[in-house]
Amino acid sequence: MALLIVVAALVVGGVQAAAGEVPAAGRLPGAVILLAATAALHWRRRRPVVVLTVTASAAVAYYLLGYPLGPEPVPFVVALYATAEAGRRSIAVSAVPLAVGLVLAADVAAGRAPEGEDLVAVAAVLVAAVGFGELARSRREQRHVQAERAAAQERLRIARDLHDTLAHQLTAISVQAGAALRKRDSRPELAYPALETVREVAGDALREIRSVLGAIRADPAAGGNACEAVPALAARAGLAVTMTVSGEAVALPPDVNAATYRIAQEALSNVGRHAGVTEAEVRLAYLPRHIEIEVLDRGGSGPGGGERGPGHGITGMRERVTALGGRFSAGPRPDGGFRVWAKLPR
Repeated sequence: MALLIVVAALVVGGVQAAAGEVPAAGRLPGAVILLAATAALHWRRRRPVVVLTVTASAAVAYYLLGYPLGPEPVPFVVALYATAEAGRRSIAVSAVPLAVGLVLAADVAAGRAPEGEDLVAVAAVLVAAVGFGELARSRREQRHVQAERAAAQERLRIARDLHDTLAHQLTAISVQAGAALRKRDSRPELAYPALETVREVAGDALREIRSVLGAIRADPAAGGNACEAVPALAARAGLAVTMTVSGEAVALPPDVNAATYRIAQEALSNVGRHAGVTEAEVRLAYLPRHIEIEVLDRGGSGPGGGERGPGHGITGMRERVTALGGRFSAGPRPDGGFRVWAKLPR
């Protein structure tokens, strides 16, 4: 929306500046044509080629109708950038000589003498738009690669956690079981506490393994919606969660969807483990180019309360968000409790 406002201001300002002695009534139709092309930019990410065609047609119509020259290429340049950014490289590259040719043909049709310097300037601007669009697409792909690496590192962390859990718990079970066997005949009264310890340790190990495996099975990276998975996360954490969703819900890229899910998962798990409360709030906002997720609780301060240090969970969330080019913060709230917030590009 901000971009559309800027383009609209450039278009209107350009029409006014280039109008000279042309009365307002004569400038208005030209401004309407270019503002309609600007409005079409709203769909530049979903239908880049269609928007490119619409803006090109508007520029040619404006030019042929003899309105003051200057602002007519602006919507088309933005649409050309969006086409290249969307990965439609061949169409974007082909549009450059085609656009220059249309300008030349329009000059001839309008009885104007084509100026070589103007054509070179137009071509340079269009080539720059394609180049910047390709650069943006390349950076986005790099972020995706980094996100995949972060996911691989997280899988390694999960495997390491499972190993550490099993190694520790099975060792304790083996030691206590051995002690119970040795004492079952000579000191049976001492064997029973050892067996009780075995039962408790085995139960703890099973709960930790189920928690990890449940998180893996519920991973929405293979499909699904992170927003829809939050209630199940809350149930596993034993929490009553109030969820608020704002904006137009759209399908998220798999890496962004997985990151959103992981943030909700880790933040709600932290509330269940540390906050000492049974309620939390999740806010999800679909913005034009980003998605925001915020997890809030009102746990008290002190041991087991809302003041959680920068443990591995928060570090992992921060690394995942940073790898996707987003922003992350986590810390105590001024009025008590804890806040986890992330903003991810989509």
